[in-house]
Amino acid sequence: MSAATLPSAGSDAAAVAHHFRLLCEWACALELADVPAPARLKAALVLGDNIAAIMSAAEEPEVKAYHQRLIDSDAGGAATLFTTGGPGLSLMNAALGNGLAVTWNELDDGYTRTAVHPGALSQPLILAAAQAHDHSLEEVMRATVVAYEVGTRFARAWPGTLPRIHPHGAYNTICAAAGLASLRRLPPATFMSALTAAATLVSPGPYSYPIQGALVRNAWPAAGAWLGAFACDMAELGIGGTPDGAFDVYQTILGAPQSLAEELSANLGQEWTIAEGYHKLYGACHHTHAAMEALESILHPHPHLRGGQAVQELTVHCSKMAMNFSNAQPQTTLAAKFSIPHAMAATLAHGAAEPSNFLDPSLSDPLIAQLRPRVRLVELPGIKPWPYDRPAKVTLTLTDGSQLEHTCEAALGSPARPLELEPVLAKIAQLSQPMAPGLHDAVVHLRAHMAQAPFPALSLREWVRSFYA
Repeated sequence: MSAATLPSAGSDAAAVAHHFRLLCEWACALELADVPAPARLKAALVLGDNIAAIMSAAEEPEVKAYHQRLIDSDAGGAATLFTTGGPGLSLMNAALGNGLAVTWNELDDGYTRTAVHPGALSQPLILAAAQAHDHSLEEVMRATVVAYEVGTRFARAWPGTLPRIHPHGAYNTICAAAGLASLRRLPPATFMSALTAAATLVSPGPYSYPIQGALVRNAWPAAGAWLGAFACDMAELGIGGTPDGAFDVYQTILGAPQSLAEELSANLGQEWTIAEGYHKLYGACHHTHAAMEALESILHPHPHLRGGQAVQELTVHCSKMAMNFSNAQPQTTLAAKFSIPHAMAATLAHGAAEPSNFLDPSLSDPLIAQLRPRVRLVELPGIKPWPYDRPAKVTLTLTDGSQLEHTCEAALGSPARPLELEPVLAKIAQLSQPMAPGLHDAVVHLRAHMAQAPFPALSLREWVRSFYA
């Protein structure tokens, strides 16, 4: 289709099919050497960050029980389950186990221009399939970049699914299928067929589920891994959807008010969305981070306020989106992670950096429970555009009637205030040290190899084995 005949309406199904085809053709032609070094280095860091996030959840009761079920039922394989000992499982069991864990503790990376976590949604399947079939690290990194670029562009094309549909469900199968299709080197028509099938297999989970604490939300990345692999298998047999099927799914069925079709192919090869991703310092929804940081800025010069005994009320002025996260009585760890009252109470009680703030014991912590009802949310007017769209102003009203206040325009780790390399590597080391002490060095090693082309031949299997050495 020429530029002269391209439909001009962004919501037109034919425009979606056109830009979707351009995206698939670009993804199939991409080589890792085509990716600029800064984006390759960020991709290596994202991969390591997400593996560490998986490991951080290994001892959570539900994750541990499911992992044991997989281990007991599996005859063994080359794909690693990222838990204690790194047991080898079949491709799909490893993808499912790691997929369940990857977002459990909210420590995976993300993309805030439109809310989506393409790394967490694609990498469990990429890593399992690459180990099962002995792919090189070069191919893994290529697939990592492709899945990220495809996933973010889908989310940017249909941002109107938020806040009704959670992005872990809306894009889980798309991201997983894009990663595996890239790893398999499917030709453009088959690659596109896999994604058209994947678009019909997404999990349209409600955004309200994490706020309510419905733990099935943590299973959507695992479901996406299984269905993404299934979509690729079907595409290789000639079973797929239609080129404009994504329009039908996201706009007609899931109710996005329009399709921004041009976002599917905008600036391909010039803009690298993986370079815009953020890394988290705290294991909670990203909308809590600016408020936690603002509170710490108040407490730092006033350490006697830690514990909250002198605090009468804590007011968080936040965005309209953040106002949804007001559950003051979370019943599950997921609900706690999506509760600004819990996040602020835990920060006031123990400090923002305390690792157990959002783990199972925090639900019954008496001090956190005592402080949560003192937290009040107020909508903040005049929110700026991305990347300053998640600010917070925190006001502490003390028992003597005085007030202390601090504003954080954007949390540390967000695209507006990116983290330096060392804090991310330190986080990876902290999360992985108990079970895989070599992960930190493996990520440093991978980044060194990604710094310049041509890339040495490195086996993913050997790289993963080095974690547990």
